Amino acid sequence: MLDLFLSNTAGIAVVLLLTGVSAGFVAGLLGVGGGIVMVPAVSYIIMQTQPDVITAMHSAIGTSLAVIIPTSILSARTHMTLGNVDFSVVRKLALFVFIGACGGAIVARFLDNSSLKILFGALCIIFGFIFLIKIIVIRDGLPKLIFRAVIGGIVGLLSSLVGIGGGSLMVPALTSFGWTMHRAVGTAALIGLVIAIPGMASFVVMGLDMPGRPTYSLGFVWLPGVLCLSATSFFMAAIGAKTADKINRKKLRKIFGIVLSIVGVRLAYSGLMAGGFGILS
Repeated sequence: MLDLFLSNTAGIAVVLLLTGVSAGFVAGLLGVGGGIVMVPAVSYIIMQTQPDVITAMHSAIGTSLAVIIPTSILSARTHMTLGNVDFSVVRKLALFVFIGACGGAIVARFLDNSSLKILFGALCIIFGFIFLIKIIVIRDGLPKLIFRAVIGGIVGLLSSLVGIGGGSLMVPALTSFGWTMHRAVGTAALIGLVIAIPGMASFVVMGLDMPGRPTYSLGFVWLPGVLCLSATSFFMAAIGAKTADKINRKKLRKIFGIVLSIVGVRLAYSGLMAGGFGILS
């Protein structure tokens, strides 16, 4: 049924718009940026509609980061009005997150499509496990500078490397340091912007001279995908953020964790069957 939609331009646009609805809502609701939804969907669409493309995952990641920019702005703005953003945390982590995000794009440039599938799948499994377990509070407040640098750098690097907003790592990190779930989600939404801007810019630069990209691409950013996904995810992020205060997110996180784990296993297996780790020439 899905392949029938992907057989024409209008059908592709519809699938992308619906993906944006899901990604935006999840981004606002859980503070995860929406990339966890967008990257698998966009890579699948590209591979099905443009089989000669050898950088489908790179383009999906770059596209996801581009879409996360407006989504994070609206999601963070909504959380600000609800008083759920801790600006002191953002100030203390922003530089390290920024540096890590730039590094993630550089690493991705030298990995092939299968490698990125395996990495994305593995991280989805880890994120799924994090969503399923109960977070233990380690201490109240952020750790010392060196540990903040490590935490921020890892969040930025991994988030940019696989095209997610950072909430999947930042939310459990902040809750383990004593922040409430609502405040952690709101703060992670703003940190997602710190990841997405340098991450997207780096994916543009790294992909400018690469062959085998989708048509209408700017570097590793697929412009039709950005247009369609942004059209719906932008508005749904605000709805998701407002809904976050009204539902039982513990149950929702468990469901999302199970789904993430399944997606992760499928992607990692697909990457391994396609040849495992390799270098993009």
